[in-house]
Amino acid sequence: MNGRLGFVGGAAPAVLRVGLWFAAAGMAGDAVAARFCVADAEGLTAALAAAAGNGEDNEILLRQGVYFAPAGGWRIDLLDGAHSLDLAGGHADAACSRRSADAALTVLDGNDLARPLSIETSGSFGAPNGKHINVSGLTFRNGRAEDAAGLKVSDPGPIYGGTILVEGNVFLDNTTTSFRFGLGAGALLAATDGPNFNGGTGLVVRNNLFAGNSGPDAAAMYLFSNNLIEVGNNTVADNRATDAALGERVAVGYFTLTGIRFSNNVFWDNNPAALPQTYDLRLDDNGQARAALVNNLLQSRVGTAVSETGSVGGNPVFADAAARNYAPGAGSPLVDAGSGTSTAGLPPLDVAGRPRVAGTQVDIGAYERDATQPDAVFADGFDG
Repeated sequence: MNGRLGFVGGAAPAVLRVGLWFAAAGMAGDAVAARFCVADAEGLTAALAAAAGNGEDNEILLRQGVYFAPAGGWRIDLLDGAHSLDLAGGHADAACSRRSADAALTVLDGNDLARPLSIETSGSFGAPNGKHINVSGLTFRNGRAEDAAGLKVSDPGPIYGGTILVEGNVFLDNTTTSFRFGLGAGALLAATDGPNFNGGTGLVVRNNLFAGNSGPDAAAMYLFSNNLIEVGNNTVADNRATDAALGERVAVGYFTLTGIRFSNNVFWDNNPAALPQTYDLRLDDNGQARAALVNNLLQSRVGTAVSETGSVGGNPVFADAAARNYAPGAGSPLVDAGSGTSTAGLPPLDVAGRPRVAGTQVDIGAYERDATQPDAVFADGFDG
């Protein structure tokens, strides 16, 4: 098997053959995995185009910086879904060999004109086992589009058959203008029936911040899978569901036949005007209880959960929400209040690149508390 490392953008050559080997997990035969190191907006456009047509598993690594989307945003169509795709931001050098997990360092900006990124699966049905789409370490901001405004990964028809992981990203100020078939999302729309329609967990959304996004319904995200969905350690704050004609509208919407598990998430201030029939989360789907709750701070919900344990109440006490700092502040009930056995799993770092567990237990939300902030008992300079 040959490894291929493509440098796209900047002064590096378009394609560079190097002595690296990349395993194409889950694929039979001598499939080649392609790796692209992207430095600018034009390079990202070129890498996506190459990945769409090379018939290989692809890894697209983005160097730190702000990428302004072209007209219509960036798009890739995986067609039959038989190849995996990994996109990861935060790379710090020309070879994409060093990386920070701080999602704020790599920004895809839609200019309030387009969805920054669409990952389509237009011919997909029953992708082979082991195939996946993973997106991590990116900020999606200022997107504007129908159906989903920040990131769209497949849709229910035809639906992807592999697994999807959306991890360690920031979604800021994206606006969905409309939705169809009840599907819309201010920031994220992700849909799969993976793994290969065979049960298990097909969709994981963890360690992400959703703030300032808006749409008619599902102002932060809409998730779709007939298989299990896991949502863990996300911060969902200051999003706006805008369609007053709906009987109910929420920050997070979903469809699943198997179930959805929420663990270690914080939902706050998604309805500051106290609008009627506006909630953080809908706990049932088509009249059936679908959601299990473990160690969440949930301000407003509608419907009945399958089960609920370890819920936390009260103000989350963010460090500085007005300045978009959603880390736990001094005295926050989020600190050390998460479940260490979250079924969504815990990555080693939070969305800002800090150690994911800094205290005795993981914090609720996408951020661990900044250890440089004083404890509440010492905040005024007195220990009494």
